[in-house]
Amino acid sequence: MADFRKWLMAFAVITLLLGFGTTAMAQIQQGAPVTCVASNGAPKQVRVEGVAELLGDVLLNCSGGTPTPAGQPVPLVNVRVALSAPITSRTLNSAGVGEPMLTIDEPFPATDAWPSGQAPLAGGPTSQIGCLASGGQTSANPFLAAYEAPAVTGGTVGVCDIAGVGVGGGETYEDQYNTFQGSITNGGLYVDFTGVPVDPPGSNFERIIRITNLRADVTKIPTGQSVTATISFSVPSLTLPSPYTTVAFVYQGFMAGGVSDDSIAQCNPASGSVGIKFSEGFASSFKTGLITTTDGTPGPGLNAVRVDTGLDWMPQDLFGPGINYYTESGFTPQLSAAPGKADPLAKLVDQTNAPALNDGTIGTADYGTRFLITVNNLQNGVTLDFPVTVAGGTGSPNLLLQLIVDPNADGTGGKWATSDIDLDGAWTPTSGATSGFVVYEVVSDDPNLQESVTVTAGVSDTINLGENVPALGTDATTSTSTITASFAPIAADTPGQSLLWKDGSVNTNKYGSLPRFIVTQAPQSAVIINPCSCNLLYPWVVSGGGFDTGLAVVNTSVSPAIGGNAYLSWSYPTAENGTVTLWFNGTRAGAEVVNEYHPNPTNNEPPIYVPAGGSFALVMSSGSSAVNYDPQPSGEGTIASGVTAGFVGYIIATTTFQYCHGVAYVTPANDPFHGSYYEALQLDNPAPGLWRTGQTGENVGH
Repeated sequence: MADFRKWLMAFAVITLLLGFGTTAMAQIQQGAPVTCVASNGAPKQVRVEGVAELLGDVLLNCSGGTPTPAGQPVPLVNVRVALSAPITSRTLNSAGVGEPMLTIDEPFPATDAWPSGQAPLAGGPTSQIGCLASGGQTSANPFLAAYEAPAVTGGTVGVCDIAGVGVGGGETYEDQYNTFQGSITNGGLYVDFTGVPVDPPGSNFERIIRITNLRADVTKIPTGQSVTATISFSVPSLTLPSPYTTVAFVYQGFMAGGVSDDSIAQCNPASGSVGIKFSEGFASSFKTGLITTTDGTPGPGLNAVRVDTGLDWMPQDLFGPGINYYTESGFTPQLSAAPGKADPLAKLVDQTNAPALNDGTIGTADYGTRFLITVNNLQNGVTLDFPVTVAGGTGSPNLLLQLIVDPNADGTGGKWATSDIDLDGAWTPTSGATSGFVVYEVVSDDPNLQESVTVTAGVSDTINLGENVPALGTDATTSTSTITASFAPIAADTPGQSLLWKDGSVNTNKYGSLPRFIVTQAPQSAVIINPCSCNLLYPWVVSGGGFDTGLAVVNTSVSPAIGGNAYLSWSYPTAENGTVTLWFNGTRAGAEVVNEYHPNPTNNEPPIYVPAGGSFALVMSSGSSAVNYDPQPSGEGTIASGVTAGFVGYIIATTTFQYCHGVAYVTPANDPFHGSYYEALQLDNPAPGLWRTGQTGENVGH
């Protein structure tokens, strides 16, 4: 919070910071003031989850002054921008040179194929000619190696000198520098354009200055509030009566998404699904990475709504007044060489490592909006199948998500998947926490609709109840895996820090992707594994003192096929194979026995496995036991005679199948043919106040 207050303090005093080193630069003539009016190039709606949200442009409409005479140097001005939120525009080298751009008189790309309704301003420049506006502070020319032509000499990198043409119209910036690259300075407090040639337009023309590719960390801005830019100049003859302008409004971008869980019984095959819903907080919250031409180059997917046909250049290269492309990318200048200037001086500092989406050009995002689905503690034996593409519903016909294969854990990297991806569970009660994830990216959307999409992951499982597969919790309790859904990539940097991009790396405190986000959603239930259980009470069991007891547990989960009878509408249970555990309470040879259970895995006692239709029988005095089924199950467990002999009390039998019945037979030890028989009491009776186990079971009166 202290860091954020520092940003607010800096913003409050920015209007006092008007001078920042203008020696050796010509200034606009005193007595001939140029007045600029700050407005916004349409403030954008931005996502409160965003650490590097692309803001609306700053637009300065300037008039007055005396145009520079023909052939004379145009005055150079320093322009500084501060934001009411931390600046996170990408920096492209260690000196802080970044992606923020300043243009004069709305230069268009050098092409004749402009989209319908778009054209350069009358008399405005028809090519984008770039210059690094650093005031000549770059000591070495970083561009020479980038050109095949022989090394050029003359000129100073970072000095954007142009000559006047004697009139104040856009002719000044035709075939001269008109597109300027800024730097992130003072630890990220400001965006500076040092030495920008601003030719006074006079009284008959208007000079348009646009500042774009401003990104900010808006995660601390309350929803519904705005982001404000403050602009200052280095010379008093360039005036700005109101230096403030709104560049964005902050809203929740990702609505609290519902995760529809799948609750399944451990003993029954899973055949359901888990749904993860992503809903926009406002229209255009979900964005593609870049608008592409109809042949799909160079982006990874087509946008059915925002594709310009018949063009050989990317529509997003177009730069005109008030255009919002509704993508994660900003202004991507298409630069031409300035006549009479060495090519290096027309080249801007650019990224050397190209992200998957682009070729390293300024302003281009690394990805479209991505979604990270993190699955925690997915149970051993459970598999989630995620589809390769997911389309929006009836209200979102143009929304399409593409699955990413081999992404990093923060949602960066990877490539387009060509088939479904399975997440296999590994969690057990003794494994500790486990985690897996999948990543999707928006490849098509409609910015005019508030869209939503549900990713439906199929659920399947492998059943081995003797090995607790799929995994229940400790003491055979219900287990629950969770899903956290969020925007991606996830920011791992210090909020408010302008970051470099690094190819193939997970975000660290030095590198970051565009866009990137924080996680705001809480985990929600995903797959719930419920124990299959049937619980029987044998209220009187005795072995000693001249008496013995035999008992049996029967797996009754196999039903006859009674069909075609309108009066018999049975709900046939699935045949369930499972295990039996006996819980002893009473005394043994005079010693108290409390909740002692067998077989006990901690004593290396193998489970008693009873197939559907089979039974388990036990004679207490001898510990003789058997599972009655053909074929006999392998690894049959037993109850040792040391456990059963001499016991007096009651036994509760718990099973991992849902349908069971039991009987007991108490006899004199020396006369097994004369005894008493009773049926075990079923404890799964949902009668109010008597529902001891909370388990729904089969109940038959007796």
